[in-house]
Amino acid sequence: MKKQALIKGYMLAVIALGFVCLAVAFAGMPFNRIDLQFLFLAAFTIGLGSRITIEIPRFKSHVAVSDTFIFLALLLYGGEFAIGLAAVEAFCSAWRFCNKKITVFFNMGTMALSTSLVVITLYLFDIDTFEELHGTTLQDFVITLSILVLVQFFANSGIASVYGALKSEKPWWETWKTHYLWTFVTYLIGAVGAGVLVKLIDSVGFIVLLGTAPVIMFVYLTYRMYLKNVEMSLSQAEQAEQHAEILRMQSIALRESEERFRSAFNYAPIGIALVSPMGNWLKVNRALCEILGYTEDEFLATDFQSMISPDNLGNTLIKINELLLGKIPTCQMEQRYINKQGETVWAWWSVSRASDIKSDQPNLIFQIQDITDKKLVEDKLQYDATHDALTGLPNRKFFMTRLTAALEKSNNDHAHKVSVLFIDLDRFKIINDSLGHLIGDELLIGIAERLRDCVRPSDTVARLGGDEFTVLVEGNYDNKEVVRIAERVQEKFSIPFDLSGHEVYSSASIGILHATENHLTSEDMMRDADTAMYQAKRAGKARHEVFDADMHEAAKEILKLETDLRRAVEKRDFTVHYQPIYSLITGNVEGFEALARWEHPVLGNIPPSKFVPLAEEIGIINALGEQVLRKACTEMAAIRRDFPSDFSFVLNVNLSCKQFAYPNLVTKIKNILEETGFPPTKLKLEITESVFFDYRDKAILMLNQLRELGIEINIDDFGTGYSNLSYLMQLPISTLKIDRSFISPIEQNGNNIEIVQTIVMMARNLGLRVIAEGVETEAQLEHLKKLKCEGAQGHLFSKPLSYEEVQHFLNENGILDIPETRFKDISIVSTIQ
Repeated sequence: MKKQALIKGYMLAVIALGFVCLAVAFAGMPFNRIDLQFLFLAAFTIGLGSRITIEIPRFKSHVAVSDTFIFLALLLYGGEFAIGLAAVEAFCSAWRFCNKKITVFFNMGTMALSTSLVVITLYLFDIDTFEELHGTTLQDFVITLSILVLVQFFANSGIASVYGALKSEKPWWETWKTHYLWTFVTYLIGAVGAGVLVKLIDSVGFIVLLGTAPVIMFVYLTYRMYLKNVEMSLSQAEQAEQHAEILRMQSIALRESEERFRSAFNYAPIGIALVSPMGNWLKVNRALCEILGYTEDEFLATDFQSMISPDNLGNTLIKINELLLGKIPTCQMEQRYINKQGETVWAWWSVSRASDIKSDQPNLIFQIQDITDKKLVEDKLQYDATHDALTGLPNRKFFMTRLTAALEKSNNDHAHKVSVLFIDLDRFKIINDSLGHLIGDELLIGIAERLRDCVRPSDTVARLGGDEFTVLVEGNYDNKEVVRIAERVQEKFSIPFDLSGHEVYSSASIGILHATENHLTSEDMMRDADTAMYQAKRAGKARHEVFDADMHEAAKEILKLETDLRRAVEKRDFTVHYQPIYSLITGNVEGFEALARWEHPVLGNIPPSKFVPLAEEIGIINALGEQVLRKACTEMAAIRRDFPSDFSFVLNVNLSCKQFAYPNLVTKIKNILEETGFPPTKLKLEITESVFFDYRDKAILMLNQLRELGIEINIDDFGTGYSNLSYLMQLPISTLKIDRSFISPIEQNGNNIEIVQTIVMMARNLGLRVIAEGVETEAQLEHLKKLKCEGAQGHLFSKPLSYEEVQHFLNENGILDIPETRFKDISIVSTIQ
């Protein structure tokens, strides 16, 4: 678009300058000098002059009669008449050959402008009178004609070449030199002709123009005929020379071609051979000898069928037969050859026919390119793309492809069974976090090796990613065999791994799925196998579960429950119940444990044992824990304000170990206490032992920060986790809460009390208080008092109470009358040293 605008602008500028020149010429034109002779000259120039042109042989130029008469008009009548005549002649000539008006006026403007420049140049040289134009001497006249030729040539060619350069986007100089340099001959001949006519007119009179005009035309036409004959003779001579040269070059080219073919055949980088229709080697080059290791004589003594891999021979013979019958022009394929050392050589084989004048049947040209290295690289890339870099096992992509193929085969053959074992390592993250990722990688490599030992040769073991593995079992087998594979895996995993000097135990949760008619895709199978694996995890880990339809429904229910749980957290639908904690020393209520409650609109009351682990799993436990803490602190702060100041109780709130993953946990708790006005010294946070293993250093730091605020830390469900003294010495705890699973077996006669006794003794030695959970019988209470346990809670004292029930409980003075037992006060320390 920009180029077209530039060209159009240039053309309009030339047209405008041309019209200015034409207007000035008409303004200064001496019309009184117009006579019959000028009219004849103008009519002859416009009517016939531009129609008579002679092409100069071997030059891209023409001689036009009109150029002669325009120069003649300038010399006889002056510049004004020459400008007008040149413009009119250019307009008429362009109108005959061009349909675009802007081009017609551009040609007209160009001639008017260039002729004006000639007139101006003559004026600058003081050649503007009739006598000066005709020259007093021959030398002056030649100078005048030279000015005419040069200025007219450079002006016309310059304007035209600028237009051509803009149009072709080539340099101006290249355009002028290529297309307009030879037009100088046109102007030179026109000026010479005009000069001769002027001198004749000066001597004889204008009548000479009338007499010579037909002669000029006849001479021009004769000369043009002559030049055409010359051109034809030259063309015929050139054709003869060209034909002779072509024959000579063809002869040379044929010899060179034969030599090149011979050289190319012998020294080509790929193997080339001439083979008979029967398969005998007729001629082989050096590259082929190097590829297969045979000498030329050894090749010629045998045929290609003996060197090609039997697996490729059948298809190759079919293609050659089609080629010889003319059904196909050529053929290419990958083949395997056996070299002299008996090794397989991968080759790209191309074959075509080669005519043989000595035989009716054509020979064959083999082109054999060694692609063994390429195939090895491709195989390596294919292996890398389908196998896990760490363990060397097939990856997810490979496994899913094999599973899809197995399902398709099973659909076609119902005797072909398909089963999947989905294996997920238990607590692999702990090994990574405690021993480092390098040890974790060693464990994954060891796991892969043991999995290979547990399966049949036909089974496929793959690593899906992370700590997830799968096994594909297919064929004709008993479903019990798949279960036995899972049992062998568990048995193998029970043996410790030696990882760089570290003895590490591992276990796995395994989901087993046997394909049914409901499993249409590999994704369907993986979904249900994953469901069975998660069922194994929920059932206690280190076990296997076989998928059934109930699991799928349970998974759907869990997904629905997960959605409802998210919505409940968003809407703050949780309530808090409070279970009193009694002092076994004073018999009075010393505090309450806040317990989250969720009343589902459809399913009713959902126990915390179900929705808390789910909240931890889907990552909303921090929001849930924050809501429970805020609500408990708000309600208990209100109760504290309604009772005498000498009545003081503490609030115990459970804290999930997953909440320690959030760096702003301490700040959140501090802000909640400030907003609700609940004193931090009356708050106890209950954590489980797993926090030490899941977050260790981070948890210790945060718990110390909470302890500095005055908040006490209790260990909840003590004895059910990985209990050991090392972490008790590091955590800033003040109380151990014995899990109800150790309290409920205590009988009337005192049986099953040994574990509780051990925990109480250990706590006393460490300076810690002990609270027993789940106390439901008088016998359990009496034995706890004998063991000097400081506190207790359970249904024997009170069920968990709502906020309103707590108010009624305190107003009605509903405290059990427990006989007072005097124990020595045990101080609560902030950090065990």
